[in-house]
Amino acid sequence: MNKIVISGFYGFHNIGDEAILRTLTTQFRAIDPAVQITVLSNHPEETRQKFNVRAVDRSNAFRVFAEIMKCNILISGGGSLLQDVTSARSIHYYLSIIRAGLLFRKRVVLLSHGVGPLIRPKNRRRVRNVLNRVEVITVRDVKSAELLESIGVNMKRVSVTTDPVMGMPMADPALGKAILQKIGAWETSRKRVAIAIRQKDFRSDEKRAKLLALTEALAVAHEVYYLPFYYKNDTKIYDDLHNLVGEHVHFVVEKYQSQEFMSLVQNMDLLIGARLHSLIFALVAEVPFIGISYDPKIDNFLETISQNAVCSIEAFKPEAILSHVESIFEDYDEACQMVKDEKATLKARLTINETVLNQLLRSEGQ
Repeated sequence: MNKIVISGFYGFHNIGDEAILRTLTTQFRAIDPAVQITVLSNHPEETRQKFNVRAVDRSNAFRVFAEIMKCNILISGGGSLLQDVTSARSIHYYLSIIRAGLLFRKRVVLLSHGVGPLIRPKNRRRVRNVLNRVEVITVRDVKSAELLESIGVNMKRVSVTTDPVMGMPMADPALGKAILQKIGAWETSRKRVAIAIRQKDFRSDEKRAKLLALTEALAVAHEVYYLPFYYKNDTKIYDDLHNLVGEHVHFVVEKYQSQEFMSLVQNMDLLIGARLHSLIFALVAEVPFIGISYDPKIDNFLETISQNAVCSIEAFKPEAILSHVESIFEDYDEACQMVKDEKATLKARLTINETVLNQLLRSEGQ
């Protein structure tokens, strides 16, 4: 029996990472229905219930190493795990998991990683030394591959694919409709515009004033919906704005799963996002979108589909965003077709991951 351990940013109520895990577990079971999957999670019981997998506390070193000893394949990914910008400890945690797999002589695979930024020279050396010992590496964009090459990783084991969420199916639109009905935000003849941002980027009075100005300007002609892709973190925007906006602005504040968020996005006409997976969800849902940059991973993704961020969080420009919204709605059919074309291109790249997983699971299962 194939026994897989999956390490990633799981159990933190982040919709993007939840979607990655759901997509990966579905793929594994399609190849090997008898596979045993164990996830290293921040909330093991919740992960067990959501995904029908075994799960252990990712912070319990004894349990983590025990599970890695029992598995035959260790999967690291996907997501932005190997970077040293958001936390000094994060990169050391994920490298320690990979090292454990190597120490116990397991087959170690990095799947759809978004690598970097790597600011500290010591971390660049650590990543190079560890990754040159793993079996296979797939990265989700060209920039990640270029970074690995620049620090000395053996590129013979590296392939460029895309984010696993590109393989997520579209959901039943009725799921999103029911959520919007629940918050009294379904009945409208207006275009629906979703906003998915990180609340912490708008804590200053100046930034929050600009966000409010954008929201009010959009609400003149459209229905506006704030979607929290990172529960509790992003829902805090409700506290900041809900008393300042009018009847055409709505906030989703309850916890939902990835399929429900996919359905919510499918019910939108346009999405404005500073969350990477909000843009990926929009692409899968075939909904036009506008990217706002806060991290190189946003720019890397947009470059992959021949787009640019309309502005950055640091230089937040409501006027530029509004202008882009107008231009999309002026030629909406063309914008929708462009999204469909880019979706097809990226989905084709997932065959690289499928080949890797087929080789791993079928060779081990024989």
